[in-house]
Amino acid sequence: MTLRARLAILTSAAVALAILAASVAAWLLIRSTLLSDVDQRLLDRMPDIERISEMTRSLDDAEQTTRASVVLQGEPIGVQRVESDGRIVASVPPGDVALTFDPDERALLEGDGDDPVLRTETIDGASYRVMSAALSGDMILRMVHPLHYVGSTMTRMTWLLVGVASVGVAFAGGLGWVITRAGLRPVDELADSAEQVAATKDLAYRIETDGRQRDEVARLADSINAMLAALDSARTEQRQLVENAGHELRTPLATLRNDLGLLLRAEQHPERSLDATDRERLLHDLESEAAALSDLVGELVELARGGIEPEPLLETDLRALVDRAVTRNRRVSPRVTVTVHGPSFEAPVRPAMLERAVTNLVRNAVQVSEEGGLVEVQLDEAGAWVSICVFDSGPGISNDDMPHLFDRFYRGENARERHGSGLGLAIVAQAAEQHGGSVEAANRPRGGAAFTLRVPSTFSGSS
Repeated sequence: MTLRARLAILTSAAVALAILAASVAAWLLIRSTLLSDVDQRLLDRMPDIERISEMTRSLDDAEQTTRASVVLQGEPIGVQRVESDGRIVASVPPGDVALTFDPDERALLEGDGDDPVLRTETIDGASYRVMSAALSGDMILRMVHPLHYVGSTMTRMTWLLVGVASVGVAFAGGLGWVITRAGLRPVDELADSAEQVAATKDLAYRIETDGRQRDEVARLADSINAMLAALDSARTEQRQLVENAGHELRTPLATLRNDLGLLLRAEQHPERSLDATDRERLLHDLESEAAALSDLVGELVELARGGIEPEPLLETDLRALVDRAVTRNRRVSPRVTVTVHGPSFEAPVRPAMLERAVTNLVRNAVQVSEEGGLVEVQLDEAGAWVSICVFDSGPGISNDDMPHLFDRFYRGENARERHGSGLGLAIVAQAAEQHGGSVEAANRPRGGAAFTLRVPSTFSGSS
């Protein structure tokens, strides 16, 4: 069953229940009003109760009926005079029916109350409204009002309400279908747009919302547009990553293939063998390119994994983490001194990700520093933030490179002659984002560059 059909049925059912409830309430109200009118007619006879009682003594039926019609002013009310034992001693039509002696009537005779007793009694399928009042001499006078006209009126009213309710339900069903169809038209448009995107794979498509009232459907359209934009951006980034990775992988792979080819030809043709110096240089190049390829693949995996499955936050000794990152860089350039300053303290971080980021910052600093240079790592905690600053003694950062330092595969003018993939600082930026922190780069007044990585020192929702 479609959503439109379900909503139409629910709307019709709700209206039908409302009409049914209103009809039942109207029926009960009308019946109560008619019965109250009958009771009032009976109670209006109370001032003449003794007179009516005397009228029923020693009269024949015709005379009783005539006098009763005068006294009761033509009302369709019968009269019964009842002894204390419940025996009916006189009656005036339509009160000539065998009514039961009610316990409340016995209470009237015993003096338990002066107010008349009202009740409804059914005899042979006919209903009567009976008012009983105490008379002097331990007797009761009953005034009997037939309810046949109340029943006929309620029957006509029942059929009228059934007819009106049926028409109302049918009208509500049709109106509910029309309203539901009109209300779900924007949803149908969204569904058509989503199906179009699924069929064409066109993530640049956007759902038009101009001029539409800002309702839930418009919010849904905006959400779908935002999702399409995010998917489009992710696909573009993925395409760029694959293209850039392919471009970066060509160089080490081509070098490895060329060097391996030289070694293979030297082994196959003894007359073209390499001398010891050339062979050593070739093997050194192979090792260097293999290391470059390994680093590039590792950085690509790190970028892909960091955006999908970030590590959990763990309380970690940051001084020990920074020391490990520095130790990993000792062999990059042993003639560059790396020092670490700052106290030992713990903070909630993603250990492997942050250590990789710090390692990349220190490695970059070591690579740009000249032999005998100094790289300083400063660890500080201030308020809700932890900062890890890496200072190098290199040539600094050009103004053209500054805006693109943390872009993937970007390599500055000074870095193109060195080994690297251009992914190291991108991994640092990703680590900062995953921690809810930031990373900044600046030139030092006395030369060199400074990179500052900040992460929260306490658990927070953003990290």
